[in-house]
Amino acid sequence: MRIRLTLPVLCAWLCAQLGACSEPPQQHRGPSDPREATARPIVPDHRLVRKTASVRNPEVFPWYIGPEAIPSFKPGDRVWTPTPVGRTWDIINLAVATVDRIDGNLVHLQAGVLEFSVPAAVLLPAAAPARLAPRAPVLACLGLAGEWGRVVSMNPESLTVALVMAQSVVTRDVTPDQVLPLTGKGGAGHPVAFHRGESIGFGMLLYLNREKAGVITYTGKLELVNPDQVRFVALDKPPVRNASMWASFADTLEEVRILQVLEHDAAVEVLFPLRPQQPLINPRVISSARVTKLPW
Repeated sequence: MRIRLTLPVLCAWLCAQLGACSEPPQQHRGPSDPREATARPIVPDHRLVRKTASVRNPEVFPWYIGPEAIPSFKPGDRVWTPTPVGRTWDIINLAVATVDRIDGNLVHLQAGVLEFSVPAAVLLPAAAPARLAPRAPVLACLGLAGEWGRVVSMNPESLTVALVMAQSVVTRDVTPDQVLPLTGKGGAGHPVAFHRGESIGFGMLLYLNREKAGVITYTGKLELVNPDQVRFVALDKPPVRNASMWASFADTLEEVRILQVLEHDAAVEVLFPLRPQQPLINPRVISSARVTKLPW
């Protein structure tokens, strides 16, 4: 039997098909109570986990030349020590650290986030000094570096030091065991001059014995110098205005003229007559520990 598709029949069939297609799909119904939902485990993002702050330098301080010394320190003691910048000894500072343990003649130390080892012979105890008068020269430990400065005031709990930062004299408060008095008569932390070929070098003394003197230069490098070539910078008398003296340009001494003495005698503005004048370079403000009479 053949069905004849007339126009009314065809229209009715199309309307039925379109009506079926227009019905919305059945939506997935979740649980009426949120507690019935499947719990998704929270996976920690390991990128957000705080990593250890410790930076360990595996190498022992490599540049000490001289006799060994039996450590007289114990864990927990505070000492002045050469400190590495990061994981190598390419650049060093002089700062205060805490003794962690003793291994033979080596002392294992912690300073901030750093862990490192040095021979006992290059360490000094970090102890609160006796009463220091205003303007007394000191080496102050700020973080992981020692900076030359002058005492502003002192009490049993803290000591205020004036020093040079970014061409300005600033003051910083430190604990008394974070300063090393400088007498100008020798010892670690003192500014020194030394012969370097035909020029005169300048830096901070790290150690001095019969074999060698270790001097930290302007760039943080250590130079080993013959002991008889080292001279300590006198610090007992601060510079005076218009005086002709010598000062370090980088780590080499050159002749300068003192233009002015700044607050607490901690700094001076100097002019290098043989160099062109440039803003913040010549004239420039430097620590008063960096100027001296010619030591030879």
